[in-house]
Amino acid sequence: MSAYVHKLDIGGVVLENNLVLAPLAGFTDVAFRKLCKESGVGLTVTEMVSVNGLKYGSDKTESLLRRVRREKPCAVQLFGSDPEVFRLVLTERECLADFEIVDINMGCPMPKVTKLGAGSALLSDKVRAAEIVRAACEAARRPVTVKMRLGIDNGDSAEEFAKCLENAGAAAIAVHGRTVRQLYGGKADWQAIARIKCAASVPVIGNGDVADAATFALRVKESGVDGIMIGRGALGKPWLFKEIICGEREDAVETAIRHIDYMTEYFSDEYATKAFRKHIAYYLKGRTDSRSLKVALQSAECAEEMKTLLKEGLKERG
Repeated sequence: MSAYVHKLDIGGVVLENNLVLAPLAGFTDVAFRKLCKESGVGLTVTEMVSVNGLKYGSDKTESLLRRVRREKPCAVQLFGSDPEVFRLVLTERECLADFEIVDINMGCPMPKVTKLGAGSALLSDKVRAAEIVRAACEAARRPVTVKMRLGIDNGDSAEEFAKCLENAGAAAIAVHGRTVRQLYGGKADWQAIARIKCAASVPVIGNGDVADAATFALRVKESGVDGIMIGRGALGKPWLFKEIICGEREDAVETAIRHIDYMTEYFSDEYATKAFRKHIAYYLKGRTDSRSLKVALQSAECAEEMKTLLKEGLKERG
């Protein structure tokens, strides 16, 4: 096991290790999280869930809360801009009761979120951000964490913002080392993450550009963060957590077939087929002979056809 892998206590919830799967809309559904949990990740987080959707009983919103029975601990990630709506849903919505941790998104840069005053829009309103954390803590009665970015244009006020969240009651802070302006481009600023770690008294979890065991160890060593959150780095290789923990890897195509099985276990065949198409390029990334297979998979009409194509691809390589 890596010397940098260790247990992590978040407000009394003890994770078996300090690896966290980042929430990625459209990717980290219950099927993908199950793969990552089998790989040994210490904490999974749901896709981003609207508190307004929960307030009005949206079936689509509540479907994002589906989780594997053994998926513990698991955090539900909520987004919104009204502290009282956070208080309401965390008090009254039973669908949130089983999650061990409540995470609040203050990092999403997408306009459909920020135009509501939610996500990364809160980075420029620390008073409201603190009110949301405080209301969530009072209502949830379990650890409340926050995922943030460095800032809108720069990270000059990131440490102050993080301390504000801590003072409001946040049990841990995950920091994506990019600004809103960067979106998902450029490089994550781990020096800025390290400064936030030095300023905060609660656990700080770093996020950005970690896609292998060597980078995991380097980032923990250099920044001193308590944990690492991995999102895009795990797409196409959900075994990454196992690789970091004990050096084991899996075959991408064989894992993709298992992924499809999990998709059909939790979703309709039609939905599973469409949703899995987003994962195809990640699983086949770097395979020089995969172009025709990618095209065939994108055109597949059902999950079984996808599995057959992948199995035939394995035979051809063998």
